Amino acid sequence: MTTAVAQPAAPIFYNSLTALDSTLHLGWGVRNQTCLLTAAKANAIPLGVSEFWYASAHYPIVFGPAGASVFPVAITAIVEGHNLFIDEQGEWAADTYIPAWLRRYPFWMQPDPDGENASLWFDPSAQQVVPLHEFADAKPLFDFLGNPNLALERIIQFCKQCQADTNHTYAFMQALEAHELLLDRQVSVELSPGNTYSLRGFRVIDMAKYHQLPDAVLAQWVRHGWTSLIALHQVSLQHNWQKLLTLHRRLND
Repeated sequence: MTTAVAQPAAPIFYNSLTALDSTLHLGWGVRNQTCLLTAAKANAIPLGVSEFWYASAHYPIVFGPAGASVFPVAITAIVEGHNLFIDEQGEWAADTYIPAWLRRYPFWMQPDPDGENASLWFDPSAQQVVPLHEFADAKPLFDFLGNPNLALERIIQFCKQCQADTNHTYAFMQALEAHELLLDRQVSVELSPGNTYSLRGFRVIDMAKYHQLPDAVLAQWVRHGWTSLIALHQVSLQHNWQKLLTLHRRLND
């Protein structure tokens, strides 16, 4: 796969991006390893709207501060600088949902300016896209003609799914912003006796304003599935802050 677009800026958790090229990377493959140390210090992971159902069972789902490209996020720690769900080997905690943003890593799909096509990039620092002759466990990305092999086809398909979900997520966020439904919040917790910590810099949905939306708007949101997303957002806040605090105390005892 070749690229015809300018070098994109490295997204969050990516150190740099290299274009995947069927000529340059003909003898390369992808290793089936999952090391997520790149997000080991993150207390918030971007989420797409298709993930709310799964993520709401494990994490508070909130929204970033006002600004460009605001995204929903899963809160993975109360104290900044330490993701409670990643161990020292970069493994995610068992039996908890891993956000698609991290499952897609180290790959990244960059749409062309006209939106008609997209190019595939990867973070070389992840050491997952490697020369086949150096790593026996790597699966070939291309056949001898330079066409995508099954491993690459699956990566492309997943990246396309992520991109489609991103588009749906932006539409949801634009609707929330247009109706001014997001308000700043903070959470203060007692980590240990006499040790209180406040987590700031996120927003939640103003439910009082939400319940005052016109019936026509709510009907449209029901058809889009957005009212279900708001319900999942609320459920995640009711149950998961205490889960995070319990996990923090257990890991820091």
